[in-house]
Amino acid sequence: MTVKRGDVWSLPDARHVLVVSLSGLDEAYEAVLGLVLHPAGRYPDTAMSVVIDNPVPATALAVNLQPLRAVCFADATRRGAVDPATMARVD
Repeated sequence: MTVKRGDVWSLPDARHVLVVSLSGLDEAYEAVLGLVLHPAGRYPDTAMSVVIDNPVPATALAVNLQPLRAVCFADATRRGAVDPATMARVD
């Protein structure tokens, strides 16, 4: 299992997470930075948030940046990657 920048994962605790750290940090440091996503429609698209349509409908908020241990992804499900334009807005 490889955790890559731009991937959306569903964790066992039902949270969806967008990985924003560089690919490979999970192996090098056993941790990544991720944005915990909110359900679609809860927050508008603003300077501090980005609406995501795929791979899961959700909203990423800048204030939800969290370090996550790589072991959190062992039993998680990869949902897919956000498109490059969406990732550029998250950046």
